[in-house]
Amino acid sequence: MSVIHNLLLLILLFSPSSQGQQTSAGLITSDKSPYIGVRYAGNKLPRGHKWIGGALLTNPYSDEKQFGVTEVSKGAVKMMWLDRLTHHDAAGNAHWEIKDVLFLPPIRKNQLLFYVNCFLANKPDSELVVITDAVVRGGYYGRVRHAWRANRRTEEFEQIPVTGIKCEGQGD
Repeated sequence: MSVIHNLLLLILLFSPSSQGQQTSAGLITSDKSPYIGVRYAGNKLPRGHKWIGGALLTNPYSDEKQFGVTEVSKGAVKMMWLDRLTHHDAAGNAHWEIKDVLFLPPIRKNQLLFYVNCFLANKPDSELVVITDAVVRGGYYGRVRHAWRANRRTEEFEQIPVTGIKCEGQGD
């Protein structure tokens, strides 16, 4: 083998797994294992990660276990974390543990990512993570391209059928 070929092989082998790779279908795939079980406080994310947004999946006043989703990026890779609240510290800061990771496919300029205000079969569903076209009809974004459930019971993201899902068009 040539020196250049060996060098390229070494670069591929030792590239960080958390950077992700795009498949021919456009989905980002990567090794979740470096993330599972990682704990962080509030918006103090692991080094190199940028907080984009997040939402609670549970009612903080009635649900025993608290879960949330956090939208983050690391370089060009965008992902959702399914988090479980471990505790609040003396200053009131929430501490989270990452239970699962969803590496998001590329989101086009004419598409939106939702993790609040979505409905399944016309019922509010706080566990939905949805990519939809940015076209509102009747007050809802209804052309769903991808959908996942942030399943609190299994503590995993699950890809689900897009049928019957719509997201509220806030302010439109």
